[in-house]
Amino acid sequence: MEEKKTKKRVDGDSEALRLLDLQLSLKNESKISNWLCAILAMGFIFTFAILLFVTPDKEFSAEENRTLATFPEFTKETFFSGEFGEEFGDYMADQFPLRNFFVGVKAASETLQLKQTNNDTFINGDFLTARNDYPDEKHLETNISAASVFAKAAEKRGMKVVAALAGRKMDVYDNKLPGAYGSYYSDRIWAKLDEIASEGELDYLNLRAILRDKSDERDDLYYNSDHHWTTHGAYIAYCEIMKELGEEPYAKEDFNIEVVTEEFFGTTWSAAGVKWAEGDKIEFWRYDDDMNYTMKILDKAGTFEGVEGFSYVEEDGLKFAETKGFYVNKFLSEKDKYAAFIGGNFGLTKITKDTDEERETLLVVKDSFSHSLVPFLARHYDLVLVDLRYYSKSMINYAEENDIDKVLLLYNMETLTEAGYLKILRSGAK
Repeated sequence: MEEKKTKKRVDGDSEALRLLDLQLSLKNESKISNWLCAILAMGFIFTFAILLFVTPDKEFSAEENRTLATFPEFTKETFFSGEFGEEFGDYMADQFPLRNFFVGVKAASETLQLKQTNNDTFINGDFLTARNDYPDEKHLETNISAASVFAKAAEKRGMKVVAALAGRKMDVYDNKLPGAYGSYYSDRIWAKLDEIASEGELDYLNLRAILRDKSDERDDLYYNSDHHWTTHGAYIAYCEIMKELGEEPYAKEDFNIEVVTEEFFGTTWSAAGVKWAEGDKIEFWRYDDDMNYTMKILDKAGTFEGVEGFSYVEEDGLKFAETKGFYVNKFLSEKDKYAAFIGGNFGLTKITKDTDEERETLLVVKDSFSHSLVPFLARHYDLVLVDLRYYSKSMINYAEENDIDKVLLLYNMETLTEAGYLKILRSGAK
């Protein structure tokens, strides 16, 4: 028995020695492979570091439809406070060479691993939904409080005010989110909105609930690739808003639906990196006299210089780009195709019907969810559209000075929880 144990131990030692001899015999080959890996890794790092500083910085990403971070200013104060390091990190992330390619590679690898998210985006086939578990409740409280103060001031001055608040895609289509995720996070922030609005005595139209009720039967209320609602989703919102404003909405049969593109890839598609997803279609809901309107866009930068159908006029010392109708078709051949609705984001836009009939004026204080609503609203009112990101004057004073009859506050939950500029609504309101 003892002899067998000794033999096994000797055999084990012999095997260990044999493997050690094999390793030693291959040490030169191992050194070569180790050096090769190190050289390739260092080459990759130095190549992209050089490209990062040699390649001209991009100021804007058409793919993501946003301004990119540029090289931060270096000072002793920003360096020791950590601000420079933080901004430099943002700069490297935004300006990294072949960034869009690597975003796509990451999305493909995540999908192959059967993961349902990438870059805070839920991926359900071509249906892409931005994820936001804990939006900023402080912003929500500040913004709703300011809206309440403004609404009360406007109503005291005899104006009808409707606050219509829209849901994000994750709020409306929670039935398309991963089963374990559900509607908890959406329900939580909307319950907080109810609490804050009640405290501020702000009655609001809950467009999230209205569209959510229809989401089980319809997939076309929000774009697959973008955070905005589709023209059909906007139409449903329009019908409810009109009832709140005391008007009868036009029936769906009163519009001619025109598909103007099937190649729209929105902001959620850009974030998700799913390059294989199909594009969305954009619809214009037309009517017979929808070109008998004049649209004036406050455009100090000359964005529409040389664009067909546009001319420039001066009004109250301000430079406006003027055109007919509500659509800017040039954007249909660009990445940001949603900008075909009223030309995109500007501080002040005026739309009037070319007629002698008396029409009320509706002031729309809004984010970009309102853009696809404009053709519907314009059938009832002359419109003044204000985006407080780019136009920071007192809204109550503007309403009084320009004989506004009714006011629509239209924001989606993303703006309400992320924007810091709605506090301007308090200006002049007390």
